[in-house]
Amino acid sequence: MTRNTKILLAISLIALAVVSLITYINLSFAPYSSAKSQSYDIAQTSAKITQPDYFGNFSRQKQYYSVGGLTNSKQYRYVIINAKTGKTTVVDKGKAPVRQTVIDGVATRYDPSKILHINLGLYKNKPTWEVAFKNKNGSIGYNLVDFKTGKSVQLINNI
Repeated sequence: MTRNTKILLAISLIALAVVSLITYINLSFAPYSSAKSQSYDIAQTSAKITQPDYFGNFSRQKQYYSVGGLTNSKQYRYVIINAKTGKTTVVDKGKAPVRQTVIDGVATRYDPSKILHINLGLYKNKPTWEVAFKNKNGSIGYNLVDFKTGKSVQLINNI
């Protein structure tokens, strides 16, 4: 093979690898994007959420998608959607603690090195926040927090 052929072959292989990687990444995120889009549509229909600003994926006993946002009347509410059945639960924020307050409470109680995520779902048929965090020793912890009171319901730590 000539030098030009080798260069052309190397460039072609690199381009193929880059295109394959981009395709793989796009296909990997397709289910998440689809779930998010469908959840936004359900939130608009069932909870009248017109300005969504939160999406969560809660997986504990069952899998739930949740969407939070403002209605036309500027009321903040969440809709929790059972991923398997599509059944929805609408929860008005009311006087419940805001997400950041829940995160701050977990950070104060367990002093993690990083909060990984906060997702809303149903645990024992009650709206519950799942806060995942990374401990300073590198282990993972999960704290389930009651939506209305902000009190810890369950702790799974040092996984």
